[in-house]
Amino acid sequence: TMNMINRNFTKPNQNLIPWQVTGLTDGEGSFVYSITNTGKGSTGQKLSLEFKVTQKTHSEGVFYELKEYFGCGNVVIDNRKTDTKKFHINSLKHILEKVIPHFDEYPCLTSKEFNYKDWKEICLIMSKKEHLNISGMEEVNQIVSLMNKNRSFEDKYNHCKSFLGLSDNEVNFNLPNHWVQGFLTGEGLFYLYLNGTVINPSLELGQNSHDVAILIALKKFFNGGYIKPKYKFNDLEECKSSRSLNRFILRNTETIIQFVDQYPMLTRKHLDYVDWKKVVELKIKGLHKTEEGLALINEIVSKMNSKRD
Repeated sequence: TMNMINRNFTKPNQNLIPWQVTGLTDGEGSFVYSITNTGKGSTGQKLSLEFKVTQKTHSEGVFYELKEYFGCGNVVIDNRKTDTKKFHINSLKHILEKVIPHFDEYPCLTSKEFNYKDWKEICLIMSKKEHLNISGMEEVNQIVSLMNKNRSFEDKYNHCKSFLGLSDNEVNFNLPNHWVQGFLTGEGLFYLYLNGTVINPSLELGQNSHDVAILIALKKFFNGGYIKPKYKFNDLEECKSSRSLNRFILRNTETIIQFVDQYPMLTRKHLDYVDWKKVVELKIKGLHKTEEGLALINEIVSKMNSKRD
């Protein structure tokens, strides 16, 4: 069946591959809990859990592929203001049967893995119905107090550093191709810097500095590129005082094209890549030095990325 859901972008529905699912989650997913005070029952609190992946509405097609992959879940509006939708699974039964087995086998490679582990612990407490009594709920509150935004920079940094094996500005972990495909779909930017006849194409990807190890793993994966700003990456204090956002920048267009042609973007971002590649090819032919070529390039760029309707 054709995936008609994406705005002006159709492609055959694919069966997602496990590492693509984790790559998308590392990019755009979260493991969420909510505790509401109801004043009912012995704890007076209601606990619910959710696994979600968000996308701009124009790229919701991938949600139906996620739904097929997990065999459960729903696609709903996430935020009207930001025009985003989400695929989510909030049934405890489905979380235990589908979500946990997936992420136990194909773990997140960013510091989201930490949140997943805590979230899983809460799932297991709920599966034994222990959250319905006061001591179980106290245990949940204890876990929650260290989760997501409450977790220290140092913990996140050290997790990524040890998990990916970062030492002396290098990592020893090899990223799976399909994970990179999913992660770039969520986080990558096909960028074109234009200034007169100067055109610099690149692939860029930003992460919070505590996850710098994943950027170094990407540098290893593509065997090229650099991290901005530059510092001793395996030094916690230097990492802390670097900008809060670290970026991986890859300018080797041949490497980028070779990878993305084989592992295409899973959402409408594919259209941005196709446009980016057109400009790269025009530049290779030297057409950016002609008036017509430059006009064409400027037109393509004016409708790319966030400027695409």
